[in-house]
Amino acid sequence: MDPYSDSLEHLADELKRVDLLVRRALAITRNPQSHTDNDLRGLVISEQDIDAMLEAGEFLSQYWRKQDSAQTLLVPLDQRLQASRQTIDQRLELTAKTGRRLTLPYLAQLYKLSPAEVDLLLIALAPELEPRYETLYSYLQDDVTRPRPSVDLALNLTCRSGREKFQARRFFGPDALLIRYRMLDLLDDVHDRQPTLLRKFMKIEESLLRWLLESPCVALPLGSFVVPAVTLQTLEVAEDTRSRLQNMVESLEGGTSKTIVRLVGNSNDELQATAEAISHALGKPLIKLDTGELASGNQNLNTLLRNSTLLDAAVVLSALEPTFREPDVRFSMPSPEQSLWRTLGQLPGPVFAVGPSSAFPDLATDARVWRFELPVVDYALRKHAWENALAGVHTDVDSARLADTFRFGAPQIRQATSLASSLAALRDPTDPTPGMNDVLEAGRSITAPNLQRYATAIQPRYTWDDIVLPEAKMQQLHQIALRFEHRRIVNRDWGFGKKLSRGKGLNILFTGRSGVGKTISAEVLANALSLILYQIDVSAVVSKFVGETEQRLSEIFREAELSQSLLFFDEADALFSKRAEVKEAIDRYSNLELNYLLQRIEQFEGIVILATNLQRNLDDAFLRRMHEVVDFSMPDEELRERIWRKHLPPDAPVANDIDFAFLARQFRFSGANIKNAVVSAAYLAASQSKKIGMAEMVRGVKMELEKQGMLVMKGDFGKHFATIQPIAQQKGN
Repeated sequence: MDPYSDSLEHLADELKRVDLLVRRALAITRNPQSHTDNDLRGLVISEQDIDAMLEAGEFLSQYWRKQDSAQTLLVPLDQRLQASRQTIDQRLELTAKTGRRLTLPYLAQLYKLSPAEVDLLLIALAPELEPRYETLYSYLQDDVTRPRPSVDLALNLTCRSGREKFQARRFFGPDALLIRYRMLDLLDDVHDRQPTLLRKFMKIEESLLRWLLESPCVALPLGSFVVPAVTLQTLEVAEDTRSRLQNMVESLEGGTSKTIVRLVGNSNDELQATAEAISHALGKPLIKLDTGELASGNQNLNTLLRNSTLLDAAVVLSALEPTFREPDVRFSMPSPEQSLWRTLGQLPGPVFAVGPSSAFPDLATDARVWRFELPVVDYALRKHAWENALAGVHTDVDSARLADTFRFGAPQIRQATSLASSLAALRDPTDPTPGMNDVLEAGRSITAPNLQRYATAIQPRYTWDDIVLPEAKMQQLHQIALRFEHRRIVNRDWGFGKKLSRGKGLNILFTGRSGVGKTISAEVLANALSLILYQIDVSAVVSKFVGETEQRLSEIFREAELSQSLLFFDEADALFSKRAEVKEAIDRYSNLELNYLLQRIEQFEGIVILATNLQRNLDDAFLRRMHEVVDFSMPDEELRERIWRKHLPPDAPVANDIDFAFLARQFRFSGANIKNAVVSAAYLAASQSKKIGMAEMVRGVKMELEKQGMLVMKGDFGKHFATIQPIAQQKGN
């Protein structure tokens, strides 16, 4: 007698024993005096069938009375079953001495399954491996539409009395091992919406079936199975970070049960790669999932527990962005994460909880928690990664500028480079080599996805030539651009960044009434610095729920830091108003929001522009944190004339009779008012199929004055007053 060579050989022997159980049931079921020449067997209930049931006597004793009458046939089958069991057990003992692990015995040992529960698994397993069992099961159930074993059939096959069958129902309760850990799925009959337990079908869960057959794991009911390909040596991090991770691995090698490794960072790709590297060092595969997949309840959590145990896999749980709801004091339901932590003690471990610092507030209190904050990849590593990703591509790409613009790790850099090549091919299939603009566009497209919830992305189109401001203000804006462009030299090359724990970014305040050029100036700066402008929707950020405003602001700054986007807060006084004296609870929470925002702005290393019409309403502490304050005033007559001319595009048909000096002198408009008047004039001219002339201009001015609720005075228009009468009235004249 030899030990088993593998699990398949053992399962083959076990299924031979299932064959004997089926033969035994067939010997009991067959009755030559009934169902003879009945082609409708299983479809029609005859009177003879009813009589046979009534004559059975005691409740549910018919099957067992048949068993008693068939003892002469059953004795040799029972002897063969006993001999088969002894042979299998002897071979299992020999196999155990070799150190070889067989799947089914390991499962039974791990979960302390009884022999009866193992038999139930085998009965459900049989039709998955051999179709003939479907025919046999249909015959035994007297129904060709029921090829899978029902609970009733499985209990008849494994039990030897009605009492034993009653007791065996416990194997199918919600807390039974086979059901709790979803080794067996109980399926309803499609024709029976509310079947009894006995009429439910048994099906072995698919991932467990593959594991029993020692097949490669390709899919799981919860999460995805990953064999780590990243190692600590290939992980693209700084050497001191790699050294700290190695120290963690050496500590974890002593045991990972009930261990949470909290990996903190802003890039999910980098955090996932770090978890892979640690698991590779520990010799464990991974099951990856996110918090959204946990919403389906405890059954899937127990399935996760089963698979992570059988596969000896670590679990990587990625945090989705939290959603805030108004609290309901009537109910206190545990979160899915809390349910996971409660099962943590049974996991082989470790569990990697990856996400930003605000995620996973409810970690298990009885677990061993490691917290590792993955630092942002430094400039030198980012530059090296960009050079490697773009190796062999002869373009105008500036790797130093890309490393300074995007705080990407190597996975995102490779993703951006691949996307840039696709963008270049879409532009010109004959030359798919990406240029700097392609790489910049690709980098921005994979960053700041959550900013779209609270901000409007504006692709800057205005340039320095499109803006009209006093010379001093233009110089101030140019100085802001130069400061941002040369921050790498000052902070990194000259070492000023080592002296500054915060304040490495650029915080700008634009003040002035509406329409004087604040938004256009923000666009000009973004265009000059090749940045995307995100105009923050303050109404979408501010929330009535405590803590939600801070959470949204944290999300905005975290996303913006990845791509160094330019954040533009219009009407900033709604967020940065002066702190109030604490008289009510709402005052205290408002002050906390402002304090948090002040700290977050100071930590941000990009550009923040805040615009307000009411500087006096801003908190003094906020003003102290501004690096530049640009006060936009109403344009004077000379500037207004330049603005009137600027707003007429070169391709527009313009008549020679426009008196720009008159328009600038007579109407003290802001830049926005002038733009509106010019656009109105253009539509008036287009509706009459003529060039844009002075008549259209003054009518555009009239429309703008009326929109503002101002009186239209004849003296303001002088000789042009006659031209502002309605078009219909002029045609009538």
